[in-house]
Amino acid sequence: MRGLVVALTFLVACNAPPTEISPTPSPTHEPGTTAVTVLLDLSGTRAPSGVAQRNAMQLWLDQDQARVGQRRVRATFVDLAGSDARVLIELRRAVEEDRADAVVIGVPFTYDETFARAVAVARLPVLLTLPTPEPMSFAGGGWAFALAPTYSRLVRTTVDDATARGVLLPILLASDESPPAIAERLALATELQQRGLNAPTVVTVSAQDASARVRAGASFARSAFFTGPAATYIETTRSLAAAGITPRVYLSYLMEAGDALALREGADLAIWPGSRNLAGISTAPTTAERAAFLQTFTARHGAPSTLAATAYDALALIDAAAASVGGTPDRARLRDRLEATTFAGITTRYTFTPARHAGFDTVDLVLLRWSVGVRVGFALAPEPAPKEER
Repeated sequence: MRGLVVALTFLVACNAPPTEISPTPSPTHEPGTTAVTVLLDLSGTRAPSGVAQRNAMQLWLDQDQARVGQRRVRATFVDLAGSDARVLIELRRAVEEDRADAVVIGVPFTYDETFARAVAVARLPVLLTLPTPEPMSFAGGGWAFALAPTYSRLVRTTVDDATARGVLLPILLASDESPPAIAERLALATELQQRGLNAPTVVTVSAQDASARVRAGASFARSAFFTGPAATYIETTRSLAAAGITPRVYLSYLMEAGDALALREGADLAIWPGSRNLAGISTAPTTAERAAFLQTFTARHGAPSTLAATAYDALALIDAAAASVGGTPDRARLRDRLEATTFAGITTRYTFTPARHAGFDTVDLVLLRWSVGVRVGFALAPEPAPKEER
């Protein structure tokens, strides 16, 4: 245990002097209870995403207690308040102080070698609800489980769609400097290069100047890829629609219902990748569990996003893995069960193997839109009618 403390301390604050720490006793738990620490943004500009995920997790906790009469999962919610630096700090705290069996991370951050080493040292399952690279592409990736599609899969889906609609070229690519925006635009450049196309010029924006920076380029574009949190581009999309500038706008997978509702007149331009199983207007729920989730979450909080449903699935996955090894597993046994799991969730069917820790079934990855008709909510984007590239 002392080695774990020293290693994590080095990753979080490499300049700190070495400290002698006595060994810590093994974690103890209430019988039949799995301890989960959940890292979310519950305040600050990224709060809508974190709050939606917490609401979905709380719904799962309430339903589980109603089913079995007790809490089988004890969730501790931690507010990162938009701080990327706190991801490693709170991961260490979850390991050492919370005595967590698993951690769920539902914030956008840079998944890199430093984070991968921290997870490998922590040696407990870490479930990621937002897009990341394939965890197994990093040393130590065997302890991380990606519930969302990878960045490369997301950009392939959007580029395929733009190609099918005949609007891929010319492209306008706008990006802020957030970790998901940088990762997504690099994945997009790679995808285009693999198709023999030049990488587009990047227009760097902030939430304050996005509309002004995008307007001129959008006049000549047939598709506009806006990377980073969708909230950055809501006003931009509306202003394009109001000015009669109508490229096909591809927004981020990180789309919450509040942002989609705020699109208003821009809703006809914008689509984004998400789960077909959350398009409640266009498709009937395929399982009783999914129908119950959609109905109950909508009644409490409005239409659930793909991210919210994925957070709900994270607790269900952990609980199912824990139940399969007796209810109070150690971290290694829980990790092994997750790695051998195929699980039918609300968002998708997740499948993990020793070689693959990105579990989202891409058959469920589609382009979504926001319906502003008689029934408001997430819906499937219209099927593209193939057109010739100009």
